[in-house]
Amino acid sequence: MGRLVRVISAAGSVLLLATTAAADSAQSEIPEAGRQKAVQCIACHGVGGETTNPGFPDLAGQNAAYLQNQLVSFKSGSRYHPVMTPVAKSLSDEDIRDLAAYFSALEPAAGREEQQ
Repeated sequence: MGRLVRVISAAGSVLLLATTAAADSAQSEIPEAGRQKAVQCIACHGVGGETTNPGFPDLAGQNAAYLQNQLVSFKSGSRYHPVMTPVAKSLSDEDIRDLAAYFSALEPAAGREEQQ
């Protein structure tokens, strides 16, 4: 499992570097700490929190409290996913807050509703 997380993180790093160069001025208001920590999320949840895989949720524009709750649930073990649980267990409370702030600040795709 550790190897899978490292591979996902490495792939995310490459994608983040490629997309950072093309970032527009609207992204300058996105929380930077969360942007840096979200590198490991890109492989599954997509660049900018929008995935092309229907098996993974879009995170862009989601409610920050909702995202925090989900990450805390994965971290505590009250919710389980073979990839998300080990990732969440490695996150500090500050990491969770930063990631939630980052993804909630991103613009969601048109027509997608925010979770409550």
